[in-house]
Amino acid sequence: MAVFSGKDGSMRWNNGTVTRVRNWSLQSSLDLLDVTNLGQDAQAYVPGLKSATGSATIFYHDDDTSLRLLLDNCITAATPASAALDLRWGDKKVAFRAYVTAVNITCSTGEVMSADIQFTMSGNYTTVNL
Repeated sequence: MAVFSGKDGSMRWNNGTVTRVRNWSLQSSLDLLDVTNLGQDAQAYVPGLKSATGSATIFYHDDDTSLRLLLDNCITAATPASAALDLRWGDKKVAFRAYVTAVNITCSTGEVMSADIQFTMSGNYTTVNL
């Protein structure tokens, strides 16, 4: 049985590896639609829409073109576009198209500069290998 740790994780944006990722997280949810009929004495539901949001902290290095493209997409692009986003750990992977919805660039004394990003899935998952 494999045990994974942070050293097994990576993130790819627009098919380029973002190599200096401190952490990433993914929150997936499913809306439920209430289909309870009058006269029933318990609520009933059916599946609705899936959605996912997440975040990542990436070390900022000027020579990292993947990070620059990711930040440019949210900050400077006149019309931001969705791109392929892969979250990986070991041989596991979750992939989908996403928009970067927020960026927070941090510069602190005694620390490597970093960028905190938030993203939202657009469409359905393209790969789920849990």
